Amino acid sequence: MARDPKDVATVFKLARKWGDRFDEAKSAEFYRQVIALDPQGQAGSYTNERTGIAVPYTEFAEYTLASQGTRMMKPGEKPDFSPLRAFIAKYPNGRMTKRAWTDMANYHLNYGQTSKEEAAKFLEEFAGTYPADPDVLGMWLDRIMRDKGPMDKGAELAEKIQDLTQSNASPALNMKLAQFYGLGGDKAKAERLYGPEFMASQVDRLAYELVSYSNFWLSRNEHLDSAVAMAEKALKLRPDEAYFIQQTAQAYIKVGREADAMAIFGPPFAQENLDNDGALSQYASFWARHGKNLDSALAAAKKTVELKSQAYYYWTVLSSVYEKLKNYPEAVKAVEKAIELAPDPVKATYRKTLERLKSLK
Repeated sequence: MARDPKDVATVFKLARKWGDRFDEAKSAEFYRQVIALDPQGQAGSYTNERTGIAVPYTEFAEYTLASQGTRMMKPGEKPDFSPLRAFIAKYPNGRMTKRAWTDMANYHLNYGQTSKEEAAKFLEEFAGTYPADPDVLGMWLDRIMRDKGPMDKGAELAEKIQDLTQSNASPALNMKLAQFYGLGGDKAKAERLYGPEFMASQVDRLAYELVSYSNFWLSRNEHLDSAVAMAEKALKLRPDEAYFIQQTAQAYIKVGREADAMAIFGPPFAQENLDNDGALSQYASFWARHGKNLDSALAAAKKTVELKSQAYYYWTVLSSVYEKLKNYPEAVKAVEKAIELAPDPVKATYRKTLERLKSLK
């Protein structure tokens, strides 16, 4: 700072430092310097490490100064929202603007001295600014539940929240909806929105998202420890499903933990699933791809075509295992059977496989 008192980035860092130490008076001093040095907000930006969102130093400084009035109140004192209102007017589409609105909303939600009428007026304005944001509507619903009315408005908000989140339900919002319907005596709706079936679906969704995360980083050969850990967490959520067992085994193979892969997806797994053609097919195909555990994979593939002899795709798995074992005559026979059973649009692909296998005999 002493070397270059006009460097905006340096002054901004000092403001952040004092803010992190909860010295708002000192941080405000430096934020005002940021604004004075760069009133147009052209000198650079601050990037939030958690969200990755970048905001010009000046805009962040202006927001922070405007919001301090909502945090530095004495007991019973009402905040002066005019600085936040001015900030919103200046940056109607800024990245800190919703946060400014939320600062004001939190006052109406968390302080007992705000009247129902005052809160309703503000929350209606907030929701009108962000009509498609279910979190904003949820704040209004919170206040209605606290005031125990008006229930008709609460019902309208609850229905709109459900419409906005129907393809991506939020546990936090669904809990809020269940609270509202419970308050109104509609136990069935509360159960549907936040009961055991809903939470089971959330667990299922999380398991698949964990696997997607694992596969993403495994494919890039990065964050491997985390990728394996997330696959293991998915398996803990769905311990009896072949898909999640296979995905975890795949992660183990990727990082050289073949013994761990065999422990969860080796011969004992095949033995336990002798009547499950789908699980056996996944098992055989998995080990054929990796060229390991082939004797067990062959036994599993044979069992699948025994269980469902008309399923052409199971014959292709059997063919791939035979190919890895370099038993090309049997690989040819299996793919010929697949061609016999397959629908016409698929036959051409398998005929190419047949030609390739015949060239290896």
